Amino acid sequence: MSRNKEAKDTQEDAGAEEYTELFLTFSGWMETVLRKALIITLAGLCLFQIILFIPALKGYIASADRFEGVAIDRPAG
Repeated sequence: MSRNKEAKDTQEDAGAEEYTELFLTFSGWMETVLRKALIITLAGLCLFQIILFIPALKGYIASADRFEGVAIDRPAG
């Protein structure tokens, strides 16, 4: 009976070890994917913010500019 229990424990340990190895492989891959996605997102954000400073290109990105109209000049005071 003791042999069966030891064999079962050994199989469970091997299964747990395999699961841990698969999890570490998957989490390493997912970390790489998420890091790349974050870098691309931040680079895109910076690029679009820089493009908004160029008046000729601003109209293509920010449609709200067309609806701003003309500022009202009010006397101070």
